[in-house]
Amino acid sequence: MKISILFCFLIAINANSILAQEMKLPEKPFSENHFGKEVVDNYRYSETTKDTLVQKWFKNNGDEARNVLNSISGRKSLMENFLDFEKRKSAIVSNLRITEDDFNFYLKKTENDKTGKLYYKKNKDGLEVLLFDPNDYKNETKNNYIINYLKPSWDSNFIAVGLSKNGEETGEIIFIDVKQKKISFESISNCWPAEFGIDWLPDNSGIIYLHIPVIDNKDSNYILNTELVLYKLGDSPKKHKVLLSKLNNPDIKIESADFPIVDVLTKNNKYILVSLAGVSSYFDYYYASVQELQNERIEWKALIKKEDNLLNPSLNDTCFYAMSANKASNYKIIKANISSFNSINEEIIVPENKKETITDFKIVKDGMFYTTSKNGVEAKLYFIDKKNIVKHIDLPINSGTITISSKNRNSNDLWVSLSGWTSPLRRYFYNIQTNQFQEENLVPIPEYPEFKDFVVKEIEIPSYDGTLIPVSIIYKKKLNKNKKNNVLLYGYGAYGVSTLPRFSPVFLSWVANDGVYVISHVRGGGEKGDDWYKGGFKENKPNTWKDLIATAEYLINEKITSNKKIAVIGGSAGGVLVGRAITERPDLFKVMLCHNGMLNMLRINEAPNGPNNMKEFGNPEIREEFNMLYNMDSYQQITPGIKYPSCLISVGMNDARVATWMSGKFVAKMRASTTSKNPVLFAVDYNSGHGIGSTNLQLYNNYADEFSFALWQMGHPKFKLMKK
Repeated sequence: MKISILFCFLIAINANSILAQEMKLPEKPFSENHFGKEVVDNYRYSETTKDTLVQKWFKNNGDEARNVLNSISGRKSLMENFLDFEKRKSAIVSNLRITEDDFNFYLKKTENDKTGKLYYKKNKDGLEVLLFDPNDYKNETKNNYIINYLKPSWDSNFIAVGLSKNGEETGEIIFIDVKQKKISFESISNCWPAEFGIDWLPDNSGIIYLHIPVIDNKDSNYILNTELVLYKLGDSPKKHKVLLSKLNNPDIKIESADFPIVDVLTKNNKYILVSLAGVSSYFDYYYASVQELQNERIEWKALIKKEDNLLNPSLNDTCFYAMSANKASNYKIIKANISSFNSINEEIIVPENKKETITDFKIVKDGMFYTTSKNGVEAKLYFIDKKNIVKHIDLPINSGTITISSKNRNSNDLWVSLSGWTSPLRRYFYNIQTNQFQEENLVPIPEYPEFKDFVVKEIEIPSYDGTLIPVSIIYKKKLNKNKKNNVLLYGYGAYGVSTLPRFSPVFLSWVANDGVYVISHVRGGGEKGDDWYKGGFKENKPNTWKDLIATAEYLINEKITSNKKIAVIGGSAGGVLVGRAITERPDLFKVMLCHNGMLNMLRINEAPNGPNNMKEFGNPEIREEFNMLYNMDSYQQITPGIKYPSCLISVGMNDARVATWMSGKFVAKMRASTTSKNPVLFAVDYNSGHGIGSTNLQLYNNYADEFSFALWQMGHPKFKLMKK
């Protein structure tokens, strides 16, 4: 008995050390007036992460969090499960590129590989050839490189490869000689190919890519004033020709935060199409004759304005096709002449469907394939021929998500990838002549017998204003409505991005541990079209967290769970969602899990990529938008004297998208304000970034941290804090 009491006492000491005085960051009084409103920000100084005190605090928090998380009894078991899932796959194949002459370039990662290697086959049944292993790249630097993008030349003689290191996203481009299987020419730095791509010139003599003058995310000019440039193979990387930029094209209204990128450049196009891209859904587009690439200066002509509400424009000779939200929230597909486009003379190829949202389209030899989705979770495939006759194509399996790809417009070849919450991705070739699907998986599909009894329930529930919110609920058969189920509640709700059904053994492991996994398709995403996105945009942003709150209330009212059994999880822009949910209704949640979250929106203009994100969320220098951002700001909404949930806040110090100090300030203020004894952990990783460039092992460790922390806090018997 004495031993048990002592053991419990030691555990209590370890847990409470999380909130020990030395882990608290001191306040330094600071306030400023914005449009007549006083804003108190006593941790403002911590935005200078180079400050010695702040550096030490970040480091101590990272060490403390690591010690606590490694001491949770079930964490090791979770990691073993994740690694077992990985081992069941003979390999992971991604980034497949099929050229017109049937070369297949792709990344493949086996059980023994740290990251994907570049391979190719002459055709799908050809001999596999290893082209490049990123583990052998610049070994002397001891950096961990991954391939994040690849683009073969039209003649398949070279392949441009994007590389990044240590979880960073910006990186470099190298060129692999396919026949020689070696790197040719100098590498190109200051680029972000995974985000903005690479396009080859029609004659294979060079590429067009986005050049980023400043790639230091601590610099105030980070990823601003970027340039669309042309680079010729064999030239010095410093010798590139600027095609479009704010400085080079003062006649075009280009903002410092805009990214001028090539949207369409194919081997046979007569025109080149570029956009002024960013985080907003709709862009301005310009075009020019491909022949003008030879000129000293290109005379760009305006084609599409943001206000036209067009997505994914695709050139076809002298015309273009696009998805249009103009008087069509679920989108329609239109066709228009390049030289005389306006909404009056557009031709509607596919009209809006009030029950299904158009999600993508591909132009092929005999017509067009297009996909739709109902509530973001029920996908369908259609074909419309040149006589405008529409055919619904029956899929070989039910699917929540469809991804389509085609070879080119002179062929009817179509590949269809299908997946769902509990069904692994399967890839098919569709034969338009026979109306048959032939399964062409890139690797064998592993078995997951532990998920066979899982049930997926797709419902709609009313939010606070009566709007019906799609909600996906995944659970084991014979769910007991006894208020005791541990719920993992996920949401995002930004940029018009839909949370589509995808198979994730990692998240399904939550259900395998007798939990319920819930996805709330909140407003701000694209699940119900353009209106759904606008319903969570800027002044309407509160709808996103109110929708999440309504979902939690529904789960409690249905006796699926209780407020002591809900862990809410989100990251990046989803940090607004989860942060504001727990600050508005702290009584409703037991745990908040937030990775690389936007938790201090009022300071968005001082954050990396802030000027770009202001297009989505607002500008604090504008009165109306300042008020919007203040309402979105989870840090500012923390109130002293409130009992807040347990929190695990994590950051990667190489994050180039969201400032790590946003999370740091939130943690510091939360610890100083909460009156609960719930731990607030701050996990700091110095070898990762936003997560996009992370290895699978890094991601598995992050999920093991989050899941084990949440289950520990919920009282799961397998997850306890143990004495080391």
